[in-house]
Amino acid sequence: MARNDEDYDFFGDGQYDDSRSSRRAQNRRPSRRDAGRRFAATKASSPTSILCRRLAVVSGLLAVVVSATSAVHEIAPYAISFMTAVPGRYIALTAAVLIGITLILVIAARVTMPRYATHGGVGAGGIIALVCAIVCLVIGVAVGVLFPEGLIQQSNDKAPVEDTAQIEQAAGACKEGWQGLDTGGLLGITTVQMCTDPRVAFVSFESESSAAISRAPIESKISELLSQYADNEQTKGDWRLLNGKRWMVFGEASKMTALQQQWGGELETITAAADTADSGNA
Repeated sequence: MARNDEDYDFFGDGQYDDSRSSRRAQNRRPSRRDAGRRFAATKASSPTSILCRRLAVVSGLLAVVVSATSAVHEIAPYAISFMTAVPGRYIALTAAVLIGITLILVIAARVTMPRYATHGGVGAGGIIALVCAIVCLVIGVAVGVLFPEGLIQQSNDKAPVEDTAQIEQAAGACKEGWQGLDTGGLLGITTVQMCTDPRVAFVSFESESSAAISRAPIESKISELLSQYADNEQTKGDWRLLNGKRWMVFGEASKMTALQQQWGGELETITAAADTADSGNA
């Protein structure tokens, strides 16, 4: 039996182990077809795909810039001075076109990839830029629709407080000179001046908070005076009150409109107080 084992050499000199290792190596050896697939999978990209991917990044970055500009233009129309004359819809339309081009290039970069190449990371830069551009554009369009005048307005309060010379440029020279008036016990008022020809009154305040407190009583007093002198021809007309942060000017509508172009501010219509007028007629 021992002799037969040695002749068979089942485990003796290791020939069987060598043949088994050889078969395993053959099994592990890739076929020509598998090798071709693996080479294609490791291939980074085709030239067309690389070109589309780079163009997608460039157009995506441009889309982000234009979309961000659109958002800023809608939120704060005067933030970018050289863009104030450009309608917001044109900026948004340009951003939308760039977004569409970027999307097409990203799709083209993926379609032109080799068949067995992995798609991970293909056009990633363009996709990220595309998402950012869409977000900025949506914000800009939403703000433009909900707030046509913008969320942040330009600070156009350029009035030189207590300077009557520029008032005369818009309302006309004061023929009889400006007259200082009593503040009427209201706190926070620095000056009250009036001109009878043309009829203009000017009030300046120490601060914005004092203006907010004293503005309503002054408006009420003007309405009472208009009602009190309703029969006077000089009080009949279209009167406006131009309000700034620390000042207010009262006069005829045409003159206050002209002054607004110089100083900014908000125009408000002033009418006679109804209750005072009714009591006077009684």
